[in-house]
Amino acid sequence: HSPSTCLVALRPAPPRRISAPSACCGSMAGGLAMRRTPRSSPLVLLLLLVLAALPSGRAFYLPGVAPIEYQEGSKVDLKVNKLTSVKTQLPYGYYVLPYCRPPIIQDSVENLGEILVGDMIENSPYEINMLQNLTCQVLCKRELSPSDKDKFRSMVEDEYLVNWLVDNLPGATRYARLGSEQSYWYTNGFPVGVERNGHTYIHNHVKLILKYHSSPYDYEGYRIVGFEIEPHSMVQALRSDPAEPSGYAGMCHEGAATPLHDIDAHPDVTFTYDVQWEESSTRWASRWDSYLKMTGGQIHWFSILNSLMIMLFLSGMVAMILLRTVYRDITKYNEL
Repeated sequence: HSPSTCLVALRPAPPRRISAPSACCGSMAGGLAMRRTPRSSPLVLLLLLVLAALPSGRAFYLPGVAPIEYQEGSKVDLKVNKLTSVKTQLPYGYYVLPYCRPPIIQDSVENLGEILVGDMIENSPYEINMLQNLTCQVLCKRELSPSDKDKFRSMVEDEYLVNWLVDNLPGATRYARLGSEQSYWYTNGFPVGVERNGHTYIHNHVKLILKYHSSPYDYEGYRIVGFEIEPHSMVQALRSDPAEPSGYAGMCHEGAATPLHDIDAHPDVTFTYDVQWEESSTRWASRWDSYLKMTGGQIHWFSILNSLMIMLFLSGMVAMILLRTVYRDITKYNEL
């Protein structure tokens, strides 16, 4: 072999340039990966900012879902709701009638369900404290004008009911069945008054029966598990007492000797109330079981028929729009 041939044979092969193309491919892959990374939507970013702004260690509270523990002597709010009737479909606000008013009336709607059903929940001047009984507590004394008497008379004729709330629990009136003291049923609220022999008597005295449950091993305090109302119509005896918030001290006597409060025979009306606390074995999770014994009122057939007609009309409109849309889509598909 010639020397040149040997040189050619001994000459090393040129290196294969693999690193540069692989690096280029890696950069292209990285670029593609970066391009394929999904962008965060503004809604997600806004949600993260809201969650970050919330205080740590706190949770949301839905009224009526979580129990409230009251300590002895703590204030218990009594809230008023709309006036409803089983004979008419027109609800009225509680303070449409000349009831006792607080210094400032505030709306107290607590959740979406109360708004959807049209509740008109407001505060009241009733003062209730946990485990503190009251007897013939004078709330206020109101003068009745002729228009006020006409309002009461109209509400009683239409059988309007007064609806109250304590701890998001509606007040109920218990009625015993004839011939059996053990059998009874509940109705939601209590009537504004009664009409007998052409006279209108309003319920100006109520007895609030509040039932509570306690379990020292599970929680501290007391939970409200029942709210019953006993309405009465009576003429109270009053005497001046500057120590009382209303300026009067009342004496309430119920019985045949006590006359009922006839709005036509008296120029004014005095509203009083009793508070009675009773311990109950009912747990908080079962406090709504008593309301299963409630009896419904008169069936509003006109309202049911009206709702059905509206539902059928809207369903027909939606079905017609869907059929026209599907027919147009099928026609365009056949023309392709």
